Amino acid sequence: MKKFVRTILGDIDPSKLGITDCHDHLIKNGGPEAEEHPDFIMLSVEAAKKELEEYIGAGGKSMVTMDPPNVGRDVRRMLEIANHFGDKVNLIMATGFHKAQFYDKHCSWLAEVPIKNITEMVIAEIEIGMDIYNYNGPVVKRVKNKAGIIKVGTGYAAIDWMELKSIEIAARSSVATGAPILVHTQLGSMAYEAAQHLIDFGVNPRKIQLSHLNKNPDRYYYEKIIKELGVTICFDGPDRVKYYPDSMLAEHIKFLVDKGYQKNITLALDAGRILYQKHYGIEKRKQTFGFEYLFTRFLPLLKQLGVSQDAINDILINNPREILTFDEPKKFDDSKISKRVLELKKSLKVVYFI
Repeated sequence: MKKFVRTILGDIDPSKLGITDCHDHLIKNGGPEAEEHPDFIMLSVEAAKKELEEYIGAGGKSMVTMDPPNVGRDVRRMLEIANHFGDKVNLIMATGFHKAQFYDKHCSWLAEVPIKNITEMVIAEIEIGMDIYNYNGPVVKRVKNKAGIIKVGTGYAAIDWMELKSIEIAARSSVATGAPILVHTQLGSMAYEAAQHLIDFGVNPRKIQLSHLNKNPDRYYYEKIIKELGVTICFDGPDRVKYYPDSMLAEHIKFLVDKGYQKNITLALDAGRILYQKHYGIEKRKQTFGFEYLFTRFLPLLKQLGVSQDAINDILINNPREILTFDEPKKFDDSKISKRVLELKKSLKVVYFI
C-alpha cells in the first residue's frame, strides 16, 4: 500500500505535510456548540483566508480542522478556502463526533441509529466523500472531497454511554479505513480511559491523539498515558492564559522531552473562537492574537527553556507525518475486542436498536 495523508483536496504523500497544526478551526457554522458561547460561530471566509495566509507565511504548511459533522463543520466554506490556496497549504477535515452533551439522548442519530449503520456513515465520509449537509439530515449529498481524520469526544470527569458508543464506532471505522483518530477530552479528563477504550477496540495507538490535556496540568499523568498506552498528546494550549500560562505548558513539554517522549507530542493552537484569531478579531474591531502566535511567542519559549530543534521538528513535522498517514485497512475482528471494554459496554447499557 502506498502511504498517504488524506486532505480535503485529495491524498498526498506524507512528506508534503511539513509543519502541521494538528487541531484547529477556520470555520464553524453553529450547531450545539454555539449554545455555549457565541464566539463559536465563525463564518467569515475572508477572515479565515487572511489568518491562514499568515500561518503559511510564518512557516506552516498543514492544518487539521477538527469540526465533526453536525457540530460546526462547514464543507462548502472549507472547500472555498482550500481551493483558494491549492497546494500552498494542506487542509485535513474531520468526520466523527463530539462529546455527548451535544446530542439528544433520546432522538439524535447518535443515540438512535445502530453502531453498524453509523460506522458505515463514518467510513463513507472517509472513502466516498463528505456529506455537504454535515449529517444534519434527512438528506445526504456527498461531495468527492473526503475526511482524513476521525474525531471523538468525552465529557468532563465521565464517559457517557453515547461517548462509549462513539468511541466504538470511531475504532471500527479507523480499523476498516486506516484513518487516524483525535479525541476531545473535556478539560483533559478521562484521557487515559478514552485512549484505552480505543485500543481495546483494536485501534493502533500510534494513530491516536488526545487533545486538551494542557487544561489538566499534570506532567506525571501525561507521562503515564504515553508510557503505558503509547498514544500521542496533542497540546493545544498556547495563548490560553485563562487556564494556565504558556510557561507551564512549555515546562511540561520540556519535562516529557527530557524523559524521552518527544515522539509522542504534537502541537496546535485550537483557535476555535472568534477572539482566538487575529482577523476574526479585526472584524470585531478588537486586537487579538492568531496563528502566528505559535511561531512568534510559543516556539521561542520552548527554545528558551532548552527544548532542542530536533525535538521541535519531531513535534511539528515528523510526528504529525507519521500519525496522520493512513494505516493499511483491515477487516474488523470482533473476537479480538478486549473483555474489559465489553464489560464496560454492558454495564453502561450501550443501547442497540434494530
